[in-house]
Amino acid sequence: MKIYILSLLLIAQSILAQYTIKSPYLLEPELSIGYVDSCAKFWMNAYEPVNGGFYTNINRQGNISGSSIKNTLNQSRDAYGFVRAFQMTGDTTYLRYAQYGLDFMYTYAWDNVHGGWNNDINSNGSLANPTANKTAFYQHYAMLGITARYEAMRDTTDWNWLMRSYEYNESHLWDSSAASFGYYDIVHYDGTLPADKSFNSTVDAVTTHLLHLYLMTSEKKYKDRLLQIADNMINRLAASVPQQQIGFAEIYTAAWAPKSAETMTIMGHVLKTGWCLARIYQLEKDPQLMTVAEQLVQMVLDQGYDHQNGGPYKDYNRTTGQMLMWGISDTAKAWWQMEQAVTSGLMLYHITGKEKYLQMADETLDFFMKYFVDHVYGDVFENTNKYGGMIAAWGTTKGGTGKAAYHSIETGYYTYLYGKLLLLHQPAKLYYRFDPTVKNRTYVLRPISLPDNMLSISEILKDGMTYQNFDGGALTITIPADTGGIFAVTFQSKIIDHVASPLAAPGNFTLFQNYPNPFNPTTMIRYQIPAGGYITLTVYDILGREVNTLVNEPKEAGTYSVTFDASKLTGGIYFARLMSNEHQQVIKMAIVK
Repeated sequence: MKIYILSLLLIAQSILAQYTIKSPYLLEPELSIGYVDSCAKFWMNAYEPVNGGFYTNINRQGNISGSSIKNTLNQSRDAYGFVRAFQMTGDTTYLRYAQYGLDFMYTYAWDNVHGGWNNDINSNGSLANPTANKTAFYQHYAMLGITARYEAMRDTTDWNWLMRSYEYNESHLWDSSAASFGYYDIVHYDGTLPADKSFNSTVDAVTTHLLHLYLMTSEKKYKDRLLQIADNMINRLAASVPQQQIGFAEIYTAAWAPKSAETMTIMGHVLKTGWCLARIYQLEKDPQLMTVAEQLVQMVLDQGYDHQNGGPYKDYNRTTGQMLMWGISDTAKAWWQMEQAVTSGLMLYHITGKEKYLQMADETLDFFMKYFVDHVYGDVFENTNKYGGMIAAWGTTKGGTGKAAYHSIETGYYTYLYGKLLLLHQPAKLYYRFDPTVKNRTYVLRPISLPDNMLSISEILKDGMTYQNFDGGALTITIPADTGGIFAVTFQSKIIDHVASPLAAPGNFTLFQNYPNPFNPTTMIRYQIPAGGYITLTVYDILGREVNTLVNEPKEAGTYSVTFDASKLTGGIYFARLMSNEHQQVIKMAIVK
């Protein structure tokens, strides 16, 4: 009998071909802390101490390369990276460098006459092009570093600038018309003549500020705007997919008509849209959000993903389906697009339990850490070919317009948080610095998008000592007047039962993949039975020995879940078998200890 069970399990293993994580950064998310620390140290080289701010154009070694421009986009992106590096390491040096970038912005980049941010700034702080149009891309991303620093410090100066910037966008870029609502893509330098809509004006609003404003404040106006943006993602961006050979239209008229001359579609943008829809779904359980998120990510897996080496390809012509080669002979991958495959994959796996998303995230992260990371000078290269080799024609520079500390560090930040909290369900620690004020205050600390009551604070240390003035379930910390310090906050997620995928057929005899997997020490096993009967759910080790019986009783038709506690078992591969009188299914599980 034991041999029969073992044979059954091994056959099931080969049939199901279930995925085993290979990236050390997902098996041990703490590794991301050292990676982020090295990236932040690299970007310290870009700081210019005489006039302040960070140079935009940086070579592989971290030195200025070519133009001495200091654009607003890079100041904000560098500040963001330094803030996240502080939150992961506790090193307050990084907060000081974040302030360098933001102070340069606050002093030189704001248009005091017309409002909004100027982007191109000379080394001495003078404007390089004061009458340049203002784009939603730059206006949104100016808020990225400000939002992150406010999240980590709750500094009133940052809040005032954040609100000033937000209000400019709402008054000059937001189209409130019922037929065409959404953010305009561009306005004249004086804030007039709004035109066009785009991916960047839409999705980048979520990632730069809107989502975190809602997570920090719970204010309805931010959630309402998120839901309107989600509507644009579904009914504008994703709705254009059937007319394309690949991807979606990215540039539109103000009335949301795709611009025929703008044919490029970017796999990272498709993945990023899926990621943002999934994060909004965590706040508003509308099944359409996940249906479209899965469809978009699946399109990349089907048409724009390297299944041999891992990671998404770069850019395509949406009307022909052809990859854009940009004058090179081999296919290319971009550093920031790799991040979108990691983050969207981990979030979608968390929600659905489908291993194809975990595999995408894991393969991409493994490729990224092996080939994009510069293990000599730090941070990451901008591009590689499909095999991870350098593209000689494009060089090895690290900094340029848009290439700053942001995506490289954010990849590590979310690998750590998602790996800990969503994949392994282990505690994750982040650092905050709150300076003394004259009043008592209470802050919400909610670093990632999870449903209410699925994230909690389990411990807080203030300057290394236990701090008890917090509400773990409400994710709030209360700080008395005249009190401040460095607060190390430990977050813990709850294991949730997966909802059925919007794309899955109901009513079948199904043993769903356990979640999380791998796990330590508990995991949730969910199963569905179409008719009543006697049900057993049994766990076996790799030798076919029974180690636990989780269910052994009659059950009515329905969907059930049970928690498997493996705290007394050793690490390794185990199998769960669901049996009724007529059916049986097996899944493979991995305990990581």
